[in-house]
Amino acid sequence: CYALLAENLQNKMSADSLQENWEQVRLAYGDPVTVDARKPYKINGEYTIVAQVTHTHGGCSIQMTYDAEKGVAGLWFGEHDPKVSYTVAVPEGVVEEEIVLGEGTDTPLRAILTRPADAAAGEELPAVVLVQGSGASDCNEAIGGCVPFADIAHGLAQLGVASLRYDKRTYTYASTYTEEQINAMTVQEEVIDDALLAVETLAKTPGIDADTIVLVGHSLGGMLAPRIAAQSGKVAGIVSLAGSARGYLDIVYDQNMAQTDDASQQNVIKKEYKKIDKLKNMKDSDTLFGIPVPYLKDLYAHPVEESLAQLDIPILVMQGENDFQMDTADYKSWQKALENYAGEKEFVLWPELNHLFVRDTAFKRRGTIAEYLQEGHVDQAVTDKIASWMLKMN
Repeated sequence: CYALLAENLQNKMSADSLQENWEQVRLAYGDPVTVDARKPYKINGEYTIVAQVTHTHGGCSIQMTYDAEKGVAGLWFGEHDPKVSYTVAVPEGVVEEEIVLGEGTDTPLRAILTRPADAAAGEELPAVVLVQGSGASDCNEAIGGCVPFADIAHGLAQLGVASLRYDKRTYTYASTYTEEQINAMTVQEEVIDDALLAVETLAKTPGIDADTIVLVGHSLGGMLAPRIAAQSGKVAGIVSLAGSARGYLDIVYDQNMAQTDDASQQNVIKKEYKKIDKLKNMKDSDTLFGIPVPYLKDLYAHPVEESLAQLDIPILVMQGENDFQMDTADYKSWQKALENYAGEKEFVLWPELNHLFVRDTAFKRRGTIAEYLQEGHVDQAVTDKIASWMLKMN
């Protein structure tokens, strides 16, 4: 494909760069399934074609401009128009219902309620609210060839546990935010408010045991789960999947350092990290590691320990040993934070599982974001553990 690029574009974009861009598209939307290329139009002597590509869990728009020699002189990746919807196959013994979270508000969110098909009439089921990690994730937390939240929801339903998962507002309304709104956003608006609404919605749902609602947070969702539970007052337990009790920038620093062996790049990272000491006095228009300062100030104003001090509900902390995004320091941070915790706590470190709790030992390019491009599913032992831990609470 790189050979099709015109010389001037090859001078601006290497083959590796083109590959990286395409992999980012596949991570966001999955593998391509169909292509709908619209009729080319001519501007300033060059023809342009816009192709709408449907992928396994979304879609993108690819615009290509051709020069007089029929080489690709311009290449742009964008959002599919219109946005592509998709479904994940529902296994036997599971039923799903699409509902609206925040119905009647200005910013409703699509949500999916999942239950065991054989639930008896009048039976009240234990249930979980699934809270995503960083980024603009849909309700399945789809990335590349993986849909971890759909896996967890289906696996739990087969074991008698209901669940509610929903699209993040940064996924649904990404194109509506102004730059000022993005720079002023904190996790309260990005994550917490919707998680609180999901707990409230689930508690009022017929057939759900309002006294046995558990937060299952992944990555950033796991880090924020104690804060959500403290604000809610209606959460019976917490499961942190690949979360952390460390400072947010400590995690960002480690992730950045792990991506390069270049000493000069590492020095740049170290220099940026040292600015953390000045965070309190930084302007709201500033950034650290490209992250708006208001977002970081909010996180550091509400450390995990502060929320844990307000709780005594059971907490289950789990992480995969092959997680390259969260290392053993993050797992150990929970052990330290929960050392004097008032409630029950349990820790499980899973061998051979990655950040998505997928067994990745046979994956190519393991230890990089590219491993998520391969189809993988949350290990059944993980959902088994969540279900058995929850059922013990009853």
